[in-house]
Amino acid sequence: MDFRSVNPLNDRLNKISGNLLPMTANGLSFPIYWQMYSIAIWLLEIIQMSILIPGCFLVPMETAVKNGMIGVAITFEVFFVVVRLHSCRGLIQRLIKKLNDIMFLDDELMRNIVRTTLKSMDMPLKFCWLTGVGSVILWCSPPYVLMFQKDLFFYLDYKMPVAFGTEPFSTGVFVVGSLIVSTSSAYIFTKKIAADTYMIHLILLVTAQYRYIALKLSLVIRDGCLKSNLNGPIGKERYSEVDRCTKMQIKALCRHHNAMLYVTLMLKELLSLNFSLIYVNNVFRFCSIAFMLLVVSSTSFVESAGVVIYACGGTVQLYLLCYCVHQLLDATIEITNKAFHEEWYKHGAFIKRIFIMLITTNRLECRLSRFEKFNLSLPSFMAIVLVNALISGCMYQNGIICLVVAKEMFYTIMQFHLHKDYG
Repeated sequence: MDFRSVNPLNDRLNKISGNLLPMTANGLSFPIYWQMYSIAIWLLEIIQMSILIPGCFLVPMETAVKNGMIGVAITFEVFFVVVRLHSCRGLIQRLIKKLNDIMFLDDELMRNIVRTTLKSMDMPLKFCWLTGVGSVILWCSPPYVLMFQKDLFFYLDYKMPVAFGTEPFSTGVFVVGSLIVSTSSAYIFTKKIAADTYMIHLILLVTAQYRYIALKLSLVIRDGCLKSNLNGPIGKERYSEVDRCTKMQIKALCRHHNAMLYVTLMLKELLSLNFSLIYVNNVFRFCSIAFMLLVVSSTSFVESAGVVIYACGGTVQLYLLCYCVHQLLDATIEITNKAFHEEWYKHGAFIKRIFIMLITTNRLECRLSRFEKFNLSLPSFMAIVLVNALISGCMYQNGIICLVVAKEMFYTIMQFHLHKDYG
């Protein structure tokens, strides 16, 4: 069991998306055909952005906001996150080596916890990927119908406001432009879900180790008490032998916990900037989604279905990321919760002191974001959704975004949920 083999979905999405993020500790590169494939996809995304940004200035503002802003936001986020991860290849390889060394232990309990933790996210991530790509295909399909209805086309005929060709342009130019829009949109969403899956994979592996420490600590203390109480009263020599065995296992768990604290610091260094950007970027992303949902009644059924499906997939995608971070936070502060209900107080003074010290480590909360206000968690997810609903309503009613009001609403809600969540 290692970083790559324990999660086939992560490995598969990493290749299909063309992200080619590190999967091994020794820095082995991907085969040349995967590298050429990745270059081709990145070139496609660069072409799409080079015609999308100018195109936003050539169409009405409502069209640019509704159909163009979400593409710019996702592409910018994916580019920053993937480049940031690639720039930290050395750190990632050290992190993978640490995790591989830990998972190399012949412990069936650890294997079960790791597999169970990763399995819980397998189907939701597949759902996000398939619904996202399917919704992009539905959303981009209406322009293809226009090919059979007219011969000259304009920028407004594209699904996204792209400046491809000089209007009016022919059917051939329109088909090529529409293919670039639909293909690049499907691939940028795949890149987005692949990058999120990679980061979720890292978070879940660390979460699984904290869960293993918590459960193993509980079992060690319970087994020590059972052996001590076996066959009624026992002699002093028998008690010392059991206590010494328990002490050795507790020391091993303490070393494991110290290693995981170091791994957690590495994980924070790797993901802190990414999570802060994801938080801020999702404000704009969900603002576009909410605005598209508000005007969905004026569009065709196929386009409306694509928007609704994409909104569901995008919401679940952000929720999963926030949920996994929240799980890690809970795991780091609940190491002794299970063991506390065992008879730890019946052991020797050394074990009791170690256990009390472990209880104090529960205060070491794991916050992966560099900025406290932009820390991903379940309360943060609710704040993002609520803020975007308010901002989008303002856009729909007035046709503009009032940045001052939006900023005040954002920080008011953030202060509220931070105070409620962390006291």
